[in-house]
Order: sequence, then C-alpha cells, then structure tokens
Amino acid sequence: MNDDMQKRVALNIIKMKKKYDSLPKVESYKLASNIDLKQLTLDDLAFQYGEIDRQSHLLKGQILLEVRRRFSSDKEFGQWTSAHKLNVGSQQNRNQLMHLAEFFVDGRDMTGIGITAAYAISAPKNRAKALAVYKQAYGKNLSVKEVKTLLAEGKEKQDSLKEKTKKTPNADYDSDVKKPATNLINNILKGKADKFKLATLKLYNFLRRIISNYIENITL
Repeated sequence: MNDDMQKRVALNIIKMKKKYDSLPKVESYKLASNIDLKQLTLDDLAFQYGEIDRQSHLLKGQILLEVRRRFSSDKEFGQWTSAHKLNVGSQQNRNQLMHLAEFFVDGRDMTGIGITAAYAISAPKNRAKALAVYKQAYGKNLSVKEVKTLLAEGKEKQDSLKEKTKKTPNADYDSDVKKPATNLINNILKGKADKFKLATLKLYNFLRRIISNYIENITL
C-alpha cells in the first residue's frame, strides 16, 4: 500500500469516526464492553438485559427519525429502509420505534418502564394522556396491563365527556324547537292555505337541520 492510499484510508477512518461520534449518545447504557458478567448478581444481569433492550429500541427510533427527516415522502423512506435491509419489520413497527424516540427525549427516560409499556405510552392515540401516565409509571415497574389501564381510564373519561357534550345540546335543542313548531302550526299559520303551511314547514325543517349541524360542530 503506497503513501497516498494509506492517507486515503486514514481519512476515511477519521470521517467514519466523526460520523458515529455524532450519533445520539445513550446516557443510561451502563454495561461496559469489558465487564465480567460472572461477577454480576442475577438481579444485575436482569437489569442490564432490560436496560440494553430498552436503549436499543430507543436508538433505533432515533436513527429512523433522522433518516425520515432526509426524505420528502413516506414512500421514499420505506424504499430506503427496504433497500438497506433494516431489520425493523413492518411500517407499523417503524412508526412505533419513531414514536418511542419522539416521546422519550429531553431527559425523559424509561427508568422502571418496560419497553412494551413504553410503546403504549408513546402511541399517538394516547398523546393526550401520555405525559400524565408516564409520570405515574416512572420508576415503578408497573405491568403492561396496569399502564394500559391508566391510559384507558383517561381515554374513557375524555370520550364520556365528548359524548355528553355532544348529546346534551342536541337534546335540549330538540326539546326547544318542538314547542315553536307546534305554535307555528296551531297559531301563526292558523287559517293559512295548506300549500303555504307545507312550504313554511319545509323551510323551518331546513333551517333546523342547519342549526343542528352547527351546534354539533361547535361542541365536538
């Protein structure tokens, strides 16, 4: 190998080192590469296994987020991951990893939260309740079932409130408009021709539907 070739190889090594040094550091990765596993207790081994598993998922998500940022469409992103044979499974699996990385940032770590529970907390459908449940679960090693129950409790309350808000005004409206309608037929339109009454009622029902739809939209 001549001097020029040696220089090129050295430069490539330096570039590769800079590239990998710039990747997000996994601060809670506690297992040194030269550690003697035989010296660890069973609890220590279990802890290290879970920690490495959680951090590997998180780092994969961070890498995928950075890759996605460099493409203008999901299609191009998917083609790239397939071409490079990234072992992340389906599009749903990729999205789960990226949602995980999006939520667990800025010092928000997974201490005492299993990876399956972390996926549930970071899912977009649980966004409204995620932070509150995260604070409840942090450091407590809750089961996946317990975490999902906390998420479901928040969702059920929100859905119940939305349903109540949606239905109550309409019920009140239906009750209120029947009285004016009866008054319209029996008093205001009394003595008018049937054709005129029919045209007036059609207009009344048309306006009623418009107002009803408007009320539904503003209470969602």
